[in-house]
Amino acid sequence: MVEVLFSVPMILVYSGLFGIFAKIADLLDEHGLKWFRGSAVLFGVLWGIFFALLIISDNLVASFWIAILIHWILRRKIDYLNHGIAVSIILLVFIWNIPNFVIDWLVLLSVFVVYVAVGLLREFELVKQNWFVEYNSHGFVLLIALMIFNFQYWIILASFFVNTLFYQSTKHIGEKYGYK
Repeated sequence: MVEVLFSVPMILVYSGLFGIFAKIADLLDEHGLKWFRGSAVLFGVLWGIFFALLIISDNLVASFWIAILIHWILRRKIDYLNHGIAVSIILLVFIWNIPNFVIDWLVLLSVFVVYVAVGLLREFELVKQNWFVEYNSHGFVLLIALMIFNFQYWIILASFFVNTLFYQSTKHIGEKYGYK
């Protein structure tokens, strides 16, 4: 039964839900969405839970998402209470799971370096906002390049694709209703 919770289909479900809940948390904080009292906290908790499920499901997927999380912390993207709640859940689960975690340094370091570099280029306006940057295409290019060295990285690409698809879909739905 436990194997089902950490299967490939569940990793993809967790990736999609993490994308949805992370974007809803942003819409509640930064874009004026109002649902109900405590909704921002609830979606921070849900974001944290589904991210945490991802990082205990697969070490390769965990190496990727932990690199993204470190990048968010470095670039000060954890800037609201619900973000802090999500990251606290993620870090507590990560620390609890350390005995079972085997880091893939190639994934962690390459993802971290690429995301920090692109983030800094954006921050200092050395690269224009375009679809390539908007949809994190640099992440897809990196993961495809990594798959040349080790095809096992396909699970990371699948997780990232599903997460991006659901995050961006939620973002576009929010924009359709005036939450930009």
